[in-house]
Amino acid sequence: MPGPGTLHWRWAGEVRGYLLLVKAGLLQLMHPGLGAGVAQHSAFFDEPWERVLRSVPEIQGVTFDWPRGAETARRIREYHHHITGVDDRGRRYHALDPEVFFWAHATIFDALYQMIELFDHPMSEAEKERLYAESLQVYRSYGVSDRVVPPDWSGFLAYFDRMCREELVLTPAARGLVEFAKEPPATFPLVPAPLYRLLRGPTARPLWWLSVGTLPEPVREIVGEHWTDRDERRHRMLRRAVSACWPLVPYRLRYTRRARQGYARAGVGPTGVATSRR
Repeated sequence: MPGPGTLHWRWAGEVRGYLLLVKAGLLQLMHPGLGAGVAQHSAFFDEPWERVLRSVPEIQGVTFDWPRGAETARRIREYHHHITGVDDRGRRYHALDPEVFFWAHATIFDALYQMIELFDHPMSEAEKERLYAESLQVYRSYGVSDRVVPPDWSGFLAYFDRMCREELVLTPAARGLVEFAKEPPATFPLVPAPLYRLLRGPTARPLWWLSVGTLPEPVREIVGEHWTDRDERRHRMLRRAVSACWPLVPYRLRYTRRARQGYARAGVGPTGVATSRR
């Protein structure tokens, strides 16, 4: 399992990962089986923020609950045992089918990779191979078949591209997420209501635009978003600004609570250096 000294330990706890949250969620819900599972077995659209705030820390726990991350992975697997049904195409699905479960994992791995690549630094080929190999350790800890899993980075790129071009569709759940992203709910659990009311309107469209800029082009076409050269230039400028300013952000705001707890418990910080509890 990824632990101190790994790339996952270094990067997977960064709050910058939330910049890719809409992308990862949308790609998941565009998978017919995943979209149906969320629509039929989840209260996501009744309490979207609450579900996200429950799910993300558990997923991070597979890394940051080290050395007991495998226990967290098994707990996540158990959450999905009962999720089965028929999707909108009339096909049966189960959340633990590897075609479904690995796609969910793939979108989370892609978000981690894109966070580093877009908002920090261009990764070397060796880094990409290493990050992907670590992600396979995470996936296998769930105890789900790996028969559909690409063996290496280049295989993953081909798999991801094929899924975006040939398998993803605008499911009802995905359409709901697009509407949610453009017009967020009236409350957010972590922000005082008066402040959230001030921020909600002015920030919704820019945050959706930020998310559109991270989507693969075939997915943009499916959701009906046009991306211009000017959009790309502006997006690149924003990414550079985030990268330049990020070292100035205080430690407690740079890393999620689950990551900080893991660093403190292990006595090893994100860069692998021994650290005291902060």
